Amino acid sequence: MKILKVLLGLFLVGAVASCNNNDDNGQVAYGGSNVVAFGNPIARDVFVFEGTGFTEIQVPFGFVKPTAENTTVTLTVDTENSVGIEGTDFTIVASTVTVEAGETNGAFVVRLLEGGAVEAGKKVVFNISSDKVDTAVFNNAYTLNVSRSCTVESFLGQFSSNTWWAGPSTNEIAFGTAENSLEIVDFWVDNATAPNFVMSYDPDTFVVTFQEQSTGFVAAQGLIFARPSEGKTSRFNPCTRVLTLEVNYWIPNVGTYGDKVEVFTGI
Repeated sequence: MKILKVLLGLFLVGAVASCNNNDDNGQVAYGGSNVVAFGNPIARDVFVFEGTGFTEIQVPFGFVKPTAENTTVTLTVDTENSVGIEGTDFTIVASTVTVEAGETNGAFVVRLLEGGAVEAGKKVVFNISSDKVDTAVFNNAYTLNVSRSCTVESFLGQFSSNTWWAGPSTNEIAFGTAENSLEIVDFWVDNATAPNFVMSYDPDTFVVTFQEQSTGFVAAQGLIFARPSEGKTSRFNPCTRVLTLEVNYWIPNVGTYGDKVEVFTGI
């Protein structure tokens, strides 16, 4: 049902003329033809971990309204826009899925092979189609960026950065005191009590999260804090040794300097 709501919300942006008010409850009802599309997000980074042989993931899809009859959905590879090769870098466990009448979503299973994965990553783009309904004009391509994983230990060390906050500089990234945490050493040089930029990471996806923290720098209007940019994802690649942080700098009760992308590259 979640996928249905997301897809319907996207579709309504371009299909207002096909909608009408439901007199019984005042809600907007979709009256157009059914379509199939990939579920959000339509792009993701996936790591194949050393020694596992392969990693399996699900590629979700959905319809803007329940299917009227059993419907077959097919996943195909966009070979023109893909670097990864089917059979070498990945396999589709089942390229067709039958969705029973009255259902709104399903998923394909894709197996990503360790033997074909490289540290720099390979892109694979998928398309979707159905035997009973048209493909949507939105969410009709799904992109995987597949990389061979490395240990977090190999990620740590010295980094060259060119950030909005500190400008061109060299920083050390080390393990933090908490489990699955990292710290950019002395990044907040004006914060004498807490100079390190502290963050946590997901050991399976290397997505990074962090709490609001003080920079220690006092501007004319007050103390500047750093917090995650809303709706944006921070992450690092332990193989390429690149950390990308989505940071919003702001002064409480005053305003924000806006979202900034802070990139650290291993040296």
